[in-house]
Amino acid sequence: MNPANATQQPWAPPRESRLLPAAQTRAIDSDVLIFLGFLFAVMTGIWAVNGGWDEIAAANVWRASASLTGIWTMMCALAGLILAARLPWMERSLGLDRVLIWHRIAGDTMGILLGVHIFTSVLAERAMRGGLWNTILDLTGREPYMAWAAIGSGIIAVVVVSSLKEIRNRFSYETWYFIHLTAYVGVILSYSHQITLGSLLSGDRLIRFLWGIAVVYALLLVVLARWSSVIMAARHPLRVLEVKRETEDSVSVLLGGPNIHNYVGEGGQFIMVRSLKPGQWWKSNPYSLSAAPTTGGMRITVKDRGDASGSLFKLHRGDRVAVEGPYGVVTPEIFDGSRPLFIAGGVGVTPVRAVLESLPKNSRPLVLLRARTVEDIPHYKEICELVDARKGDVRLVLGRTAQLKAADPFAPKVLMALVPDLHQCTAFVCGPTALTFAARKGLREAGLDPSRIHLEIPWW
Repeated sequence: MNPANATQQPWAPPRESRLLPAAQTRAIDSDVLIFLGFLFAVMTGIWAVNGGWDEIAAANVWRASASLTGIWTMMCALAGLILAARLPWMERSLGLDRVLIWHRIAGDTMGILLGVHIFTSVLAERAMRGGLWNTILDLTGREPYMAWAAIGSGIIAVVVVSSLKEIRNRFSYETWYFIHLTAYVGVILSYSHQITLGSLLSGDRLIRFLWGIAVVYALLLVVLARWSSVIMAARHPLRVLEVKRETEDSVSVLLGGPNIHNYVGEGGQFIMVRSLKPGQWWKSNPYSLSAAPTTGGMRITVKDRGDASGSLFKLHRGDRVAVEGPYGVVTPEIFDGSRPLFIAGGVGVTPVRAVLESLPKNSRPLVLLRARTVEDIPHYKEICELVDARKGDVRLVLGRTAQLKAADPFAPKVLMALVPDLHQCTAFVCGPTALTFAARKGLREAGLDPSRIHLEIPWW
């Protein structure tokens, strides 16, 4: 055939396809706890056979306590660093929300142990150093490296106190996060005094060498695993393809472009979004996917709460955005043949809409939506269409709490009336903190097995 005589076909864009799901892991959530517990057990055992029990046997309780709490304090710091690295096997087995909650617990525990370590160290050294005042002077500067350790301890104390919920709520997320990052400096400054004064490390070259490797390894994990993902996301950003108003106070943003092929993920997960506009590149916030991610893009839906979320309302087509993730373990696989039950409110309906898109046609999902009015529910029409196509049902719990007939819309009796076959369901709960915990409490009291209740737990 002569090409000149051939009929020219109009160009058509390639058909969109779902992104590949994230790689699975054989690890389960308890494996993370076992891993961290093993590290603590090993270090405690090393302390015991290298003079720890001898100190206790000699009635040097304060010195033994100072030594052991010093080791445990640093172990909590290392555990926090390992959790902050967001290792894929940990995230896939535990979920990023729980990883970060455990990271916070490790940090709070480190702060408590640090206080005990300082207190017992002063009591253990007071008699030998000629009184309380001389001991304080020695342990804050006159001993080699102790000035650094004192500064590091002060930094860690500030980080721990600023992370208390009552104080944390007074800061913006970005301000708190910046303060939180200084904990790395505090840990590094505190390391040197362990080598010169630590009873376990100063007298054993092999243990000192292995301890140094452990600290360097944890720091490298954070740099290579955590911060390399931030750098890669910034180097290969996505573009804003569309910004669409969904309700009076919410918009959906579609992110895509050539770099979308670097991602894997499923409906039900969330991403960390960092606008690369001047002055905003250092702000990163989590947003759930409001549609199953495809090669055509990843969609998020954002409600303007007056904080960093408001900046996404100012995005325009073509703006560059760095995206980390998707993260999360609440994907369509959690239902495993049981009837899907969704309980959602606010922008918590967005991951519900994304998961519905991936469910089989005969899955019969039941969706309970909590809102003041139907107009406040983003993607309500889309949710109804997806549920109808899967032979399910949407039920609304509308109005202010004070106006509802039931004082608690998620009380066991209310849930049993709304969901007669509750015990055959697997539940996914997503929404504001109060709704999430109220629904979980009601489901448990109604007899649903806790292993069949899934939710993303707020970590901020």
